[in-house]
Amino acid sequence: MQDGALLYVRRHGNPTGQRLLLSHGCGLATDSYLPFWSLLLDRFDLFLFDQRSHGWNSPADIRNQNIPTFIRDCESVLRAIGSNFGEQPVIGVFHSISALVALLHEERWKGFSGMVLFDPPIQPPGGRPEDLVEVGEEMSAAARRRREHFRSRRQYASIVKRSPLYRHLPPGMPELIATTTLRPAQDGPGYELCCPREYEAQVYEYLFGWAMRVDLQRISCPVKVIGADPTEPYSLYANSRPQRPDQH
Repeated sequence: MQDGALLYVRRHGNPTGQRLLLSHGCGLATDSYLPFWSLLLDRFDLFLFDQRSHGWNSPADIRNQNIPTFIRDCESVLRAIGSNFGEQPVIGVFHSISALVALLHEERWKGFSGMVLFDPPIQPPGGRPEDLVEVGEEMSAAARRRREHFRSRRQYASIVKRSPLYRHLPPGMPELIATTTLRPAQDGPGYELCCPREYEAQVYEYLFGWAMRVDLQRISCPVKVIGADPTEPYSLYANSRPQRPDQH
């Protein structure tokens, strides 16, 4: 990347198919989405990457853990793929923070021929800007309360299973999340978060300020948006803020 940080890009699937670029939500990793993107391997030429300080990537300078840097990273990734594998139209398939980054990137550089965005965290029609600011503050505070060290991946998977946010996960997914979002601890036994909690919290602090800057009129490529069920508890963006379990 422009500041020297290293991002790993992996290629899977059918090299003769339509090219897709995939990335993930804050605090997760693209390999956590294996049950989704594995269904695309026969038809599509898949390129996967993790946002800086996530997944395969080592933590970079926390001062650059922000949306403007993520936007520049997206451009660097697209340029590297084109220069190494030939220029072709690219459809972006992104979730949450990576969806926001792609929209802001598209306003400036026009690098995608189309996008499929899952729960992009942008201001909903009719929503109040202060609602999104409050969501960001709550999520940042929650990230700073996250536990960082675990005895084993099994211990972390058991925590995921108890979380109401993940109550609909199919069998095996908590273990996959533990495998893809933890790494061996650098300062002793056990495991730690690939994306340190302070890094995740810093992104959330400014995430929704940038979300409110998205100008959809400047997006020229086709975009398909897929959102969570607004009647479900913890369906975050449907009503602009987290719902309590008793809200429907």
